[in-house]
Amino acid sequence: MRFTRTARRIAGVSVAAVAITGLGVGVALASMPVDSNARATGRGVNEFAMTGAYFNGHTTNFTYTRGFWCDTSVKSTASSGCEAGANYNKAPSSQHDPLYITVPLGFSVPMNMEQCPQGLICVDHPGTIDLTRLEPALKPLYPKLTDAQLTAALKDYEVPGHSHFITDANNDKPEFWDVKVIGVESPKVYADINAHKSYAYIQQLLNQHNKAVVGPIDTNLFLYFGVN
Repeated sequence: MRFTRTARRIAGVSVAAVAITGLGVGVALASMPVDSNARATGRGVNEFAMTGAYFNGHTTNFTYTRGFWCDTSVKSTASSGCEAGANYNKAPSSQHDPLYITVPLGFSVPMNMEQCPQGLICVDHPGTIDLTRLEPALKPLYPKLTDAQLTAALKDYEVPGHSHFITDANNDKPEFWDVKVIGVESPKVYADINAHKSYAYIQQLLNQHNKAVVGPIDTNLFLYFGVN
């Protein structure tokens, strides 16, 4: 595997509070800029490598051959051109499937519990993302930050650590995948999700209105890979 350096559903759902890994002390308005991993706004650097993933109770791998694609018609202040909290207006292809990424909210996990660990840019992923659309939900959690400080931190935020879940393998043929974020607010629930290795379990938790699982959160981000 190769790495380069590296909310509750916002659309239509009221969010009282969300905590995102890296905010808090880490919101320290980073003095070092994060690599966008982009060759142009909304277009990732093409790399060839693999990451792990979960599918129907099993661990599999993704093989990436193209950089990320973010819909630049969606406003983003991130250096990558990618945005969380708003869906794409146009897609890079007529055929695509959803890719669900689980993100720990308000706690950190060991690197071996994330397929793209915090602090690294996973192959063909963006390094940064605009989270300002989530600011109303985040503000109550950080009363010591001024509005200007929080906005500045969220405009070009380092993509948080996460793992991958799919519901279809597309006959093992490469394609673009529409990224949706699943926030997990409990270390125990996060561990349970990893143990089940299936989006069906995540959907079950969502159907049960489990308070520790929030989403899916739309993005304008697509990744390109084939399932091994």
